[in-house]
Amino acid sequence: MGEEMRRSLKLLLVVQLTINFRGGVVSPILALFIRGQGLSVAQIGLLGTASMLGWLFFEPLSGVIADRVRKKYMIVFALAASTIVYAAYPFANTVLHFALLAFSLSSVMSFCAVSVKTLMAEILPESERGRTYGRYLSIISVGGIIAPLMGGYISEVVGYAVPFYMSAGIGVLGVSAALLMRHEHTPTIGSSPVDAAPQAGSLWTKPFIGILVIRTIFMFNLVFRQNFLPIYLHESPNFRASEAEIGAFMTIVRIVSAPSQMLIGDLIDRVGCRAVVASSVGLIGLSYLGLVYAGGILPLYMLGALQGVFLPAADMSMMIHLMEIMPEGRTGMVMGIYSESENVGGMIASPSLGYVYEILGPTTSIFAVTGALIVNAVLSLLMVNEGSGKE
Repeated sequence: MGEEMRRSLKLLLVVQLTINFRGGVVSPILALFIRGQGLSVAQIGLLGTASMLGWLFFEPLSGVIADRVRKKYMIVFALAASTIVYAAYPFANTVLHFALLAFSLSSVMSFCAVSVKTLMAEILPESERGRTYGRYLSIISVGGIIAPLMGGYISEVVGYAVPFYMSAGIGVLGVSAALLMRHEHTPTIGSSPVDAAPQAGSLWTKPFIGILVIRTIFMFNLVFRQNFLPIYLHESPNFRASEAEIGAFMTIVRIVSAPSQMLIGDLIDRVGCRAVVASSVGLIGLSYLGLVYAGGILPLYMLGALQGVFLPAADMSMMIHLMEIMPEGRTGMVMGIYSESENVGGMIASPSLGYVYEILGPTTSIFAVTGALIVNAVLSLLMVNEGSGKE
């Protein structure tokens, strides 16, 4: 890795630390803040759909743009615009306001998410990719460890508005880091944007379609954690967790994730992606049953420690497998489509889980998430083919 790429990787790390911190500060209180404005759980599920619509509309576009323009400018735009959105959250009080904010935030962050993933795929070395990627993510996790704890504690002491303002302010650091980046991928085919794009037929391989299906279903887990888990922990008689305790739970997940990611990267290099994807997805699903059959804060924190291992294992192994099978010169397009699979999964999962939670009860929604992840683990064994290469 050249000096320019090494420098760019460090600055990209700062950008992701910024994003991780911003999201972490509001993660334990966002759903609770919205719930406190009088919205039902079903309406919160619909807000998740509004958020996914932003990703759905703009991530494919940003994927195409990312193969043709300076990605750092896409990151700067996204961080600057999202700062305004975060600052506007404390003033919202109706479902329409929250829907517009959710759609706006995901729309502008689409340009950042695809650009960051694309740059990462281009900069990371192919040799021992799992090891390097694991250490990279480990540093990001360390930087975001304190964020949920801070957000939960501050909201409990001084109110919900301050964490949103903190998220807005920290965006300035990410903008500065992005502007200092020098690396930019140069297309190897032709000199114009049209010439630079390979034939579309080289993209839709069986391994690529397989990982898209797996990522789509995995969104049931991510949607449940973001939109419904804080509400369940706060309102369930098994836990009655405060904002600070929910923040501590999310912090424990991040504390355990940091060292886990280093070990998981080495494990992926040794055993391959399929075993790690299938086992981690299945174990995440089974771990949610602890929310049904256990109670109290200590078991909750133990669950956080377990998920601190399983969650990064699933995300890392899926992403590394994607890097292994993506065709040359199409990183932006591939990351845009991969992100689109997340959007489709989120649009299915969010209203479905909201309806199940509201009508059939919280316990049924947990069983639904567990069932979806068990099915996904089986599909992972069938669809993730080791050594398939870039067809």
